Amino acid sequence: MVTRTSPGLNVSRGAAQGAAGGTFFLTFFGAYWGFTSAVFLSGAFQIISFLLVGLVTLAFLGRGVMLLRQARALPKEPSPEDGAQGRSIVRGFGIIFGLEIVLIALASMLLSILPLSRFIAPTTALIVGLHFIPLARLFRVSVGYVTGALLCVLALIALVSLLFGVPLAGSSPYHWSLFVGLGATLVLWLTDLFMIRYGWKSIYRRGEESSLGAGGS
Repeated sequence: MVTRTSPGLNVSRGAAQGAAGGTFFLTFFGAYWGFTSAVFLSGAFQIISFLLVGLVTLAFLGRGVMLLRQARALPKEPSPEDGAQGRSIVRGFGIIFGLEIVLIALASMLLSILPLSRFIAPTTALIVGLHFIPLARLFRVSVGYVTGALLCVLALIALVSLLFGVPLAGSSPYHWSLFVGLGATLVLWLTDLFMIRYGWKSIYRRGEESSLGAGGS
């Protein structure tokens, strides 16, 4: 996710680094949901899906690496306030992410034991969607609210449909897992594109501001 912004030239460097980190984070979850969706397919569709998800994941990783390298090449003038703020954000992220992993693990284990494994995918999507809300507040990135809301809506549609026995493209309840997986993959990929675009804009803005500063000195 993108780090907090504050006035000054340091904004763009920190924002670009944060966007690169967010790209890796989103790419990981996008790959998870993409490959999870492919598992519910069969035949040629499954093979094509695995290849497509793999290629898109590699493309996002490549752009993330390029963005991170460009961000690190920018001049850095951190202040004590920026350092303290950065450490606070890292701690907050660790707590939120750790809680998410614990909740997903507990929910998956409990649903498997009951057994209600058909609810695992939408429940996981709901937890992932909810975790984007505090992250958006922590990093002050409004797109996180949109991503979280969309994932929660996808999850709730599937959960309600499963509870009331609403079929989707056949009688298998696991079609809703495919529905959630495909939807989550698209949402996360679109968010990933936004983060990459934000990061490059931050780098270009930093370059323009640095040029103006050099010209005025």
